[in-house]
Amino acid sequence: MKNFFICDCHNDFLTELDEENIADYVCHCKRENVKVLSSSFWSSKMNKPYILSQLGRRADLLKNCCPDYLFHIEDLWWIESERDLKKLLKIHPFSCSLTWNDDNSLAGGALGSLGLTKWGQKCTDKHLERGIIIDTAHLNRKSFYQVANIIKSNIYCSHTGFYGMKHHKRNLTDKQIDFIVNSNGFIGMYFYHKALKVKESFSISDIVKNLKYFTARWGYDNIGIGSDFYGIEVYPEGLCDYSDFDKLYSALKYEGLSQTQIEKIFYKNFIDFLERVDKNMLSGRRKRNED
Repeated sequence: MKNFFICDCHNDFLTELDEENIADYVCHCKRENVKVLSSSFWSSKMNKPYILSQLGRRADLLKNCCPDYLFHIEDLWWIESERDLKKLLKIHPFSCSLTWNDDNSLAGGALGSLGLTKWGQKCTDKHLERGIIIDTAHLNRKSFYQVANIIKSNIYCSHTGFYGMKHHKRNLTDKQIDFIVNSNGFIGMYFYHKALKVKESFSISDIVKNLKYFTARWGYDNIGIGSDFYGIEVYPEGLCDYSDFDKLYSALKYEGLSQTQIEKIFYKNFIDFLERVDKNMLSGRRKRNED
């Protein structure tokens, strides 16, 4: 067993695996010391009836497998009415992202041009009232700042890269990172090869270089892992699963990071973030129970 824990704030296994395989995968993650895993239900390419039929099932399945793992809903394009919103709030996921890469009725995606709509602002307000985290991943610049100015503190971006390293619309600019860090928020770095600075081949060294870009500028307190496992098609060579994280640990150690710094990136920062937002989440649960 590893002598360190892992927290991953974005993994699409809950979408990509059949129900009968989810429990086995969760057991595997626990064996690999994955302490907290934000498990994403990615709705972008599903039809609305399927989404509505599966949301509760997948949330319950995850809860039964591992109550400590978190349920995330990626892309709320299907929230078209108060009834839809009420159903979502009843499920009470840990977090939701308003969009995927395209615009929808709530906000502008990374490849779109719209900003936060009135309906999107109402949905954002309702989420925050209930203690549901708004994940700013996949928002375009305009929508990001509109949403971030509503959230104000502990701004969250579960899986992204850094525009200063690679000019890609899914990546955060230095100014956006400043905004998140100054809010005492959290950023998970993904393993998406098209959005990371990569040379001829994609390997663990590329992950290390991108992480060091962040830590050299913003330190070690607001960064973690948002791998996007099961959501990426190309994996870093030698880093295809949590069982490979000892290689990433060794590579970071070789680059001069201390054990304390690596542990912050691997799990402690996300645990600290969860503790910071817990009061809001508890407040949201109390409000839900009063309804």
